[in-house]
Amino acid sequence: MIDFYGLLKDTNAYKIVKGDKENGRLSHAYLFVTPDGDNLLNYLKVLAKTIICEDGSPCLNCRKCKLIDKEEYVDAMFFPKNGDTVIAEDVSLLIDEAYLKPIEGKKKIFIINHGENLSALVQNKLLKTIEEPPENVYLLIGAVNDYAILPTVKSRAKKISAENFTDEVILNALKTECEDTEKLKYAVSCASGSVGEALKLYDDENLKETLDFSADMIVNMQSSKDVLTYSVKAAALKDGVNGLLSALEIVFRDLLVGRVSPEKVKLKDVFEKVKNAEIGRASCRERV
Repeated sequence: MIDFYGLLKDTNAYKIVKGDKENGRLSHAYLFVTPDGDNLLNYLKVLAKTIICEDGSPCLNCRKCKLIDKEEYVDAMFFPKNGDTVIAEDVSLLIDEAYLKPIEGKKKIFIINHGENLSALVQNKLLKTIEEPPENVYLLIGAVNDYAILPTVKSRAKKISAENFTDEVILNALKTECEDTEKLKYAVSCASGSVGEALKLYDDENLKETLDFSADMIVNMQSSKDVLTYSVKAAALKDGVNGLLSALEIVFRDLLVGRVSPEKVKLKDVFEKVKNAEIGRASCRERV
């Protein structure tokens, strides 16, 4: 099982919420932003436990912490209730529940997952509760980005962002989940600091093949007549065009980084292949 608390505890986002709680200055609403949409809810649960738990920051083992993990704690409500996005009926329920006293603890918390999908109508309906929440009521909105969050909502919620994790942190978090250490290292090196992306790439049996093809295409596709040849080959890839585009993004990222800081290149074998081809072509042009 992935230790999401261990992942989050050293981030500024967690430290801000923990510090606010310890200093008695918890914000009535937090907007938590991370590009790792696959694990967004897991991070929100860590923050919810941090706010609610009375035995630590959080203790992770008390009844409240365990029930929040299961989404069964009576004073913590998770949204959306059904489907992929919060609808007006969800907000009506949230507002009604916000004005009822906590049943078990001293605080109530409402967790909204994937807030980037909230419509303007839903956000406007939430505004009054965000502006004037009842005592000891907290709202935690998670999003992969804040582009679609209305300025009125952003101005009333405390924004906290989770920075990308280092490769070492992700490796430590996933080593019990992923048996093949070398394969995991390769996946993590391609994941740009995202746990969710690292897991996806680890499960991708064709990752190395697609990356090698991407490098080969960059090196050897010299003219327009090569486009058709590589288009046919790309269509035959097991991961398809989408997999190729993802691989090209990874390769070009390394190429850009390598021009400034070669020591920070992740896929050194792919980088060297493309780099050597560039040097060879430059040498040929000089001789001509």
